[in-house]
Amino acid sequence: MKIILNGYGAMNERVAHLAEKRGHEIAGIILSKKKSAPYPVYTLDKLEMLPEADVIIDFSNPALSIPLLKSDVDIPIVMATTGEKESIIELLELKSVHSPVFFSANMSYGVHVLTELVKYAVPLLTNMDIELIERHHNKKVDAPSGTLVKLLDAITSERSLNPIYDRADIHTPRNKDDIGISVVRGGTIVGEHEILFAGHDETIQITHQALSKDIFANGSIDVAEKLIQKEKGYYTFENL
Repeated sequence: MKIILNGYGAMNERVAHLAEKRGHEIAGIILSKKKSAPYPVYTLDKLEMLPEADVIIDFSNPALSIPLLKSDVDIPIVMATTGEKESIIELLELKSVHSPVFFSANMSYGVHVLTELVKYAVPLLTNMDIELIERHHNKKVDAPSGTLVKLLDAITSERSLNPIYDRADIHTPRNKDDIGISVVRGGTIVGEHEILFAGHDETIQITHQALSKDIFANGSIDVAEKLIQKEKGYYTFENL
């Protein structure tokens, strides 16, 4: 499988390393401007010069992802950028008319299973309060994480709740239709997401801990291997 990487930050570096270990080839990387890199570099203003490839894997940011999606490039895309999610999904759906594309806010299959478990649990625990807590390293710039937003969407698809992102200035008791969201940043925590169901005299916690960024990199390669066998269309973990 020949792979083009959109962006070359820490995540795509791991994708490149693991993909080559798995026998795949990195055909090039897309950057906003030319700079030294271990693979051929193609800039956003020269996308028509991209080499032949089976798939593009995108762990980048909207400044790179959106121009790629607006271009005429029709190579299958595995999209892992979570900023400006609504715009990216809308553009992916347009791309899907011509080629297979995939989107997930988290490339871990374990997180997908976590999301399904939560959707199953919420209707069974309507008498419990729900809180979401996510923890990441001190270099992460977005808060809350794209994965937490994915979990929140799963919960609110089953139960109408009001997200409360910051209780610092709230001096009233918790409303039964609130869902609290807490963000922790520190050290080198790769990623932890916890869903807390709190009832009368009992709690239930469902937690996912990422022990290495490699789960996301390998997850994107797993998806790419399946996606390139698919017909044109918009794919997620639910239908891949």
